[in-house]
Amino acid sequence: MFHLIELLYEDKADYNSVIEIFKDSESDDYTTNAQVILSKYLNALEVFGMKVVKRKNKFKLENSLYLMPFSYEDLKSINILISSVKDFPESDVTQNIKEFLRTLSLRMNDDDKNILSNFEQSYDFSLFSSNLKDQIKYCENICKENFLIEVIYQKNKKEIKIKCNPKEVIYDTKNAYLSVYDVTKRENADIAISNILSITKQPQIANPTELTTTVVYKLKHRLAKTYKVKENEYSRGYDEDGNLIIVNKNEPFDKLMKRLMRYTFSCEIISPKPLRDMMVGLINETLENYK
Repeated sequence: MFHLIELLYEDKADYNSVIEIFKDSESDDYTTNAQVILSKYLNALEVFGMKVVKRKNKFKLENSLYLMPFSYEDLKSINILISSVKDFPESDVTQNIKEFLRTLSLRMNDDDKNILSNFEQSYDFSLFSSNLKDQIKYCENICKENFLIEVIYQKNKKEIKIKCNPKEVIYDTKNAYLSVYDVTKRENADIAISNILSITKQPQIANPTELTTTVVYKLKHRLAKTYKVKENEYSRGYDEDGNLIIVNKNEPFDKLMKRLMRYTFSCEIISPKPLRDMMVGLINETLENYK
């Protein structure tokens, strides 16, 4: 019984998996016996308020044994979530949201389900990504193919051309970006998809060893004693001068540089050299403002 309930809650109760629970290998007619036993257990679940239906060779749980009360405002929020998931750009997140909505549905009583299904107002969020849908889809496919690419994009009213390995499409609250590894500068970069003018696929396969970039920096003075490592970092401990050595992996360079600049004279990038040179360049540009 508990194995059956577990399959139902996980939405994995296909017919073969369920019937396997009740098979008796010592019986000559074990399949028929299993079906009889299964019918008894399904009837027992219904007595306790758990509705189970069979759709396309799969048993589906209509509601949970323990129901939750939802307010009208709760149901309005769920309705907005249902509408937004139709246009959500990240497929993995979309699947997670759908699974969450299915779990919520199991906890609803019939009245709440009826209210939710009869909301007159639905929401269309496609306008937030419709102008980039084709470009986003193309970039996602480029990342899956994993070829070296040449990207021409616009930045500060200038056209920039780079050869890079495509990594993934990422998002913030307003924009979608193609995350790449610049093979010339040997650094990561996030390019706003709306600024991309062209992408040309090269014949070479992207080198997976180049897709991970590690930055090592050291923190000095009081900061070395109070610093808390971030989620994508770990510490190598202190050197002989009492400086804290930090190893950072895969943080976007633009965000990392802005953060490290805030540490001023208490921070020094050790490697890689291109990023160290970039920091020197940023410092010199900042000093230009004070001449």
